[in-house]
Amino acid sequence: MLRTCLLLVAFTAPDAPGQEVRVSLLEDLPLSGGFNLSALVSTARPLEIAHVMAAPDGGEARWRLAQWGSRFSAHDAPLKLLDDGARVLENEAKRVVVFPGGLAGEGAILEVRGGVEYDMQLRRQGEPWPHLLIEQSFRPGWPVHAFAEIPFRLEFQVLNCDARVTEGLNPNLHTAHVTAFLTLHNRNPESADHNDMIWFGLPLFDARRDVPRGHQAVDGGQPNATNKFICTMDGARFYDAPIRPGEWRTLNCDLIPLMQEALEASQAHGFLTDTRFEDLRITSMNLGWEVPGPYDCAIQVRRLRMEGVRRK
Repeated sequence: MLRTCLLLVAFTAPDAPGQEVRVSLLEDLPLSGGFNLSALVSTARPLEIAHVMAAPDGGEARWRLAQWGSRFSAHDAPLKLLDDGARVLENEAKRVVVFPGGLAGEGAILEVRGGVEYDMQLRRQGEPWPHLLIEQSFRPGWPVHAFAEIPFRLEFQVLNCDARVTEGLNPNLHTAHVTAFLTLHNRNPESADHNDMIWFGLPLFDARRDVPRGHQAVDGGQPNATNKFICTMDGARFYDAPIRPGEWRTLNCDLIPLMQEALEASQAHGFLTDTRFEDLRITSMNLGWEVPGPYDCAIQVRRLRMEGVRRK
């Protein structure tokens, strides 16, 4: 199973007065340990079915490669090691490439072949859709009140995103999009919301729009949905030009004020109404494709950082 972080972190004292103390909230950014591969549905047991894409002597996986909703499991896909040091896992419906340095270096490619996944058909209302996500969990979670700032930075390039079926394409049902999601749980045992959670999202790309819009709704629309509140920030807050395939873009922000907004939005919709911001912990992070339409799409992500600046 995916190893969770116990977070027994000892913050060392600064070397000089006023010096910031930072801690990375993500483990194994080089992806040396590869991934634990998920089952095809989140209700399956076991939930993780293989250890894939580890570097030679890479050790235990700190990340999960989630393939929820796919029709084609990558559990028996062979690992290819290229001369430049890249690792490749590929089957008919998906491809994952880890470049040297992994997420801390030249990055990784996540590719979904939606035409194959949907057999060149259009998805219908209520049907599941394929995901290709990289995920990391934290237990018991990073307490947001421990940090004055949580800088988040990521470079990304959409390599391609093309609809394989265009006749009858409905933007309310069919798209391909990439979002970085954090789960925020209330871990205060004194609260009526104890162990409840919301999804907090940072948008990267949406095939329907030049710049992805904000989104506030309950997670639903498919089997095994969590029915928890989703609050995704508006892309116009981060990008001043359209997100075009073939162009590198940077997502750079402080998560603290954005997560405060997400909590306020959730409470305005009737979720986590007994939760203070200090009750929240960041319990997981995921990043990658959701493809509820027949799109062939790929993205490269690199130089990921999510750090906590210790509150003085």
